[in-house]
Amino acid sequence: MDRDTFIKKIVFCWIKEDIRRMQKELEIIPDGCGNINFPLALCTLVDMEYLGGFLLGKDCGFNKNVEEYIRRCFKNQDNYSVDILRDVFRNGLAHEYFARGGVSREGKQSALFFDDKIGVVLDAETLVNDFLASLDSFKEELSENNYKSRMTEAEETIKEKLDKHQDLINNLPRKATPSNTSTNISTTSGFTSVIPPPPHWYKKQN
Repeated sequence: MDRDTFIKKIVFCWIKEDIRRMQKELEIIPDGCGNINFPLALCTLVDMEYLGGFLLGKDCGFNKNVEEYIRRCFKNQDNYSVDILRDVFRNGLAHEYFARGGVSREGKQSALFFDDKIGVVLDAETLVNDFLASLDSFKEELSENNYKSRMTEAEETIKEKLDKHQDLINNLPRKATPSNTSTNISTTSGFTSVIPPPPHWYKKQN
């Protein structure tokens, strides 16, 4: 996949439209169930980490990836503390679900703020708005060399994981799908199918 295809398909289709659809179609429910505070926040933080690695040309972990992304793509970078985003929210949501602070969805505050009753709070709506607005900057900032370097690294990692679990994958149940039937399954290699074919660089190990 070349850089332009990556920008068009992965960044502005899968990443942007998935988040925007969650945000727009699931309206804010003040203090209600189904408000998707946590999914919006965690998904956006993960996307920032992922894209930041492309700006660096390699995956350097959450702190460096997100720091680079915010520095180069956000217009209000002073509103964000990467340490708080990582320790309180990204890791809190991923490992303890309740995070280590509050997650709101009002869109009326800065992304990070302090509440006297709750403590530190991340407003998912503000984070999402800032992230979606930053994608145009990401497109301009992503160099061809860094894209190729990070994608090569990603492909090597994917191949390693596929090789490691090849026997388990081969034994998974198959779902027969007529050739003229479309599906909505997305794969990181850019294929769309019920059982995605291996990437062009992946060779079965005998």
